[in-house]
Amino acid sequence: MKNMLNPVSRFISKIPEKVLKRKWLYLGFFIAATVFLIMNLGNLKMDMTIEGWIQDDDPTKIAFDEYHAQFGSEDGVYIVYKPKDGDVFSEKSLKIVKGIQEDLLNYRAKLKEGEESALDHIVKVNTVVNARVLTAENDFLYARPLVGENVPKSQEKREELREIAKGEKQFPLQYFSDDMQYGGIYIETNFGAIPIEDDVKVDDLIMDDNNIDLTLEEAATDTATPRFKPTDQVDYLKLNDAINEILNKPEYAEHFEYYAVGNTPAAEYDVMMVEEMGDLYMAALLIMIVLLWYFFRRFSAVTWSLTIVILSTIWTLGISALLGLTITGFLILTILLILTVGIADSVHIMSGYSFLRNTDVDHKTSLKTIYGTVGTALLLTATTNMVGIIALNITPVVPIQTFAIMSTLGISLAFLFTIFLLPILMDIWKPWKKAKEGKKSLGSKIGRIFPNFAVIMQKILDKVVPVVEKRPIPILIIFFGIIAFCIYGATMVTVNSNMLDQYPDDSKFRENVEIADNKMMGAYSMVVFLDLGKENAFKDPKVLKSLDQLQRKFEEKYEKYVVMTSSVADVAKDAYKKLNSGKDDKYIIPEDPQVLSQTLFMFNNASPEDRKRLVGDNYQKANIKISLHNYGSYEYSKVFENMQKDIEEMVANLKKDYSEATVSITGIFALAMQTADYLTKNEVNSFGIALVAICIILLIVFGSAKVGAAAMFPNLLPAILTFGLLGILGIPLDFYTMMLAPIIIGISVDDTVTFITQYRHEVIKDGNIKRALRYTMKEAGQALLFTSLVLGLGFGIMSVAAAAGTSNMGKFGFIAIIAGLMCDLFFLPALIIVFNLNFGVKNKTSDDGETGTNLKEQIHEAV
Repeated sequence: MKNMLNPVSRFISKIPEKVLKRKWLYLGFFIAATVFLIMNLGNLKMDMTIEGWIQDDDPTKIAFDEYHAQFGSEDGVYIVYKPKDGDVFSEKSLKIVKGIQEDLLNYRAKLKEGEESALDHIVKVNTVVNARVLTAENDFLYARPLVGENVPKSQEKREELREIAKGEKQFPLQYFSDDMQYGGIYIETNFGAIPIEDDVKVDDLIMDDNNIDLTLEEAATDTATPRFKPTDQVDYLKLNDAINEILNKPEYAEHFEYYAVGNTPAAEYDVMMVEEMGDLYMAALLIMIVLLWYFFRRFSAVTWSLTIVILSTIWTLGISALLGLTITGFLILTILLILTVGIADSVHIMSGYSFLRNTDVDHKTSLKTIYGTVGTALLLTATTNMVGIIALNITPVVPIQTFAIMSTLGISLAFLFTIFLLPILMDIWKPWKKAKEGKKSLGSKIGRIFPNFAVIMQKILDKVVPVVEKRPIPILIIFFGIIAFCIYGATMVTVNSNMLDQYPDDSKFRENVEIADNKMMGAYSMVVFLDLGKENAFKDPKVLKSLDQLQRKFEEKYEKYVVMTSSVADVAKDAYKKLNSGKDDKYIIPEDPQVLSQTLFMFNNASPEDRKRLVGDNYQKANIKISLHNYGSYEYSKVFENMQKDIEEMVANLKKDYSEATVSITGIFALAMQTADYLTKNEVNSFGIALVAICIILLIVFGSAKVGAAAMFPNLLPAILTFGLLGILGIPLDFYTMMLAPIIIGISVDDTVTFITQYRHEVIKDGNIKRALRYTMKEAGQALLFTSLVLGLGFGIMSVAAAAGTSNMGKFGFIAIIAGLMCDLFFLPALIIVFNLNFGVKNKTSDDGETGTNLKEQIHEAV
């Protein structure tokens, strides 16, 4: 095991010489393959929806699809509006709402024959104007719109409508606020409920007030497991634009202020966040370009480093398209990881190459030497990084699994390009020529104005090892103390993902959600989906009473979170009350099954479309819709757990008569909370598996438990530091900060393994630990400083992001990278000295004698 690295090192050292013999053939292959993959980028699929986070065979997703098959989509648009006159029931307000409603439903009159519109996705528009009110006449139920075709002009008539609306249980907070200063328009869509079958058209799924089509339910019952098309972000954006075009008509906008919530209006702000991330990425790239040039003083070094990153990204995306992978919001993290690893790999090669060239070693010998040492380290870091990232696959969250696959692919490609393509590029345009030629270069001329940072760094690095040699024990105590403190802080970390965290504090969408949350029925909702396994089960008074009791328990027990609930039980009570002269004591579930059945029958005749939203045609399946306030996943995970117990208690009572009864909590919000729960349970395991796997690999490769431990501690501290600071500062672990761990480990492992590999290469010559440390610090230390400063400042630019999640990723990413640098410069050398890591080679020389040898002589002797 101890000699495993020797043949690997010899093999990699020969690669530059072999590829340079056929460099034009290799270069042609890379160019052709790159062109081919660029042409395939158009086949990339994007899924930004919450339902795309859950695997198709997950029980939560199955219940979600079954609900959609039975009752349609709940992925709608809720538009809260505020009239300038402060009254939802003023004549002008009602007329404008009626106009918006008609424009949204009657848009086809303005289209040409065969022309499609984004408004085709609208299934129904619910407003205070067309909200149906049950009335009883001659023992028959009728469902009539509250306002109807003509808006009353008299104040008296409108006040009557106001009182009627206030008396309807489901109208307050859905259509108007308690103070009547805000109103609500709910637009139902077919997003997420369009069957994959090609023969089902969108038009078949549209319903209006006068017609209802069962195509969706019939299509869903043809197969055991219904499947639906994922909603494309473009569809959300197009519908949002079409709705805004209507809302912003001068005659409407002059009287209304709008606060729209839901996935459709959120898409506009999601695009803004993506654009901001793109701008920050370009800013980070620009910072890296400037620093790379400032460090290396060679445009070719900057160009070839960026070429490796760009090609790795293009190939990763192109191959992902060929594999049919669906990209998600984590794409930016994959690109960031490729950027960090690609830059780090290139800088390690460039830094070592420049170090040798500046000591008069010729071009080909420098390539062979540096690839024999650094190339081996890059192979180890690529392997450990891939193992660490692929461990994320145990998390049953689709975007994270995709992130793991794409990032693993990107890391491997960055390594392959660095090993096989970079020598060709460096041979075509040499970063460092002969010393005499170098003095005439543009970099040298500009260098007269700006100080040479490489020289400054070498002076700093020369002082590092002597400092560590004098006080290795105190240094270890300090670092182990930091680890212990951070572990304590990490125990206080909470996982809390709030959907609003991805938006800036001053974002219009955040304001919209807060208005909907504080004034109306809330921006989010979930669904309790019930299947009792028997037809006509929901005509059983016992069942509806259980449903009603569960709703009241939710509203009272979880008052902080639940705004309102609605189900067929509410309809049955309302219909029974109306059939009994509106007596308040008749707002109950009828005890007699025949009376209940007759009541539901009359309600179905009066308003079949409303009934279909609540209970299936055969009364076997039903749902409870629960409107919710906005809170984070940490609180809702406990609420959902308790709700599930309440549901199970209800189901246990019903099982006596309905043994096949099943109940599930579903809906977009429930899926988001389920995702957060999966992350909570699996991310720590993924992190642990990654660390163990990396430790085993290092142990096998270096053949020493002490070396494996010495390599792991510097890698562990940056990640532990991040989690510790999050816990101590009370910042929750969300989707963004949680994904920092693999990036941090990737950077830390890269630097640590590079240092140890080069140190091993030196120490096995004579067993002189101090000499080997000083030489390694001069050569590898320069690369560590380069990569850490470049990547640290590149990450740091993310801290200025408007969104809290992105900003935290930038802040803590920067801190972790700098912490990793300190570990490699001080912690790792102290471990090497204290534990006498000489790879089994006894010291054959005098420390004093070796340290006095001329550096250039040592380098030429090593080469």
